Amino acid sequence: MTDRPFRVYEDNTVQHQLYSDMHENQSYNFALVKQLEYSHFGTRCEMTMKDALSMMDRFVDPSDPDLPDVVNSIHAYQTAERIRKKHPFDRELQLCGLIHDLGKILFAFGEPSWAVVGDTYPLGCAFQKSIVYYDTLQSNPDIDNPIYCTKFGVYREGCGISNLVMSFGHDEYLYMVLKQNRKTHKLSEKYWNIIRFHSFYPWHTGGDYHYFMDDTDHKTLADITEFNKHDLYSKEDSVEITDDTKAYYSDLLNEYFPKRLKW
Repeated sequence: MTDRPFRVYEDNTVQHQLYSDMHENQSYNFALVKQLEYSHFGTRCEMTMKDALSMMDRFVDPSDPDLPDVVNSIHAYQTAERIRKKHPFDRELQLCGLIHDLGKILFAFGEPSWAVVGDTYPLGCAFQKSIVYYDTLQSNPDIDNPIYCTKFGVYREGCGISNLVMSFGHDEYLYMVLKQNRKTHKLSEKYWNIIRFHSFYPWHTGGDYHYFMDDTDHKTLADITEFNKHDLYSKEDSVEITDDTKAYYSDLLNEYFPKRLKW
């Protein structure tokens, strides 16, 4: 890696176009429709979490300005290995690092990139300036809605971050998969929430939307902030994915995800 800082978003780039498309299309109603559409689990496929990981061998995240040519499976191992170095006995956190982006299999279902990747943010309330490429939100269909453009929008103060309708993408989708398949895997709910909100940068890094937090969200925010140290900064690590490394995580996946999941 170079000394270039992470998450530098410039105009006239692939990232700028992706977020422009996202901001033009990700409305409150769009997200609700997608949540409903993807709530019918098992109609698309059933596969193991290992299968989902292998699919990342052929996916490059176009929203990421830091790893523009690296398949996502590399980032999965980077994150997991960085966590393992600091938390060698926290196997669930390591596993969370390995699978946190696997909701990106949405690309295989024909979803456009702007409904798969990128930072997430709440819909149905006023947009905050910490959102990447905030200016392009002027083209969002909700921008002039008399309710959606207010601070609290369709919500109330302290309603809880989990009750917000987020822009739809891989975070929300994998959370839905984990919740729906909760009887067939062993990953604790704490890690579902880290996965659900790990791309919600306006909250965990930008310091916005705290007025929606309830008492439980402070712990979730601390968990995600710690996780982000490994997710984001693992990009500076050069990881050799050896047979031993793969075997270690294969054993973890067998332990926590022993059965096929409904996707």
